Amino acid sequence: MRRNEFIRLPDIEEESDMDKLNIGDHFLYGRNVINQKQDKEVGESITYYEIVVNNEHGRIEYTPIYDYMEKDKGE
Repeated sequence: MRRNEFIRLPDIEEESDMDKLNIGDHFLYGRNVINQKQDKEVGESITYYEIVVNNEHGRIEYTPIYDYMEKDKGE
């Protein structure tokens, strides 16, 4: 994932905030995962989450994504 795209991912503090996300949305959840924005550099591994289920019954499921931070276009 490109650096600027990663930095713009929403930080989720409470699980109830996930209600606002749609299937396929990426986000950061948990202090250590959110802190990657300050700690990680281009080329390092990063973790973020993707919503896979969010239905009208309030069921929300998400899965971790393991990736590497890439340079932004033009760098």
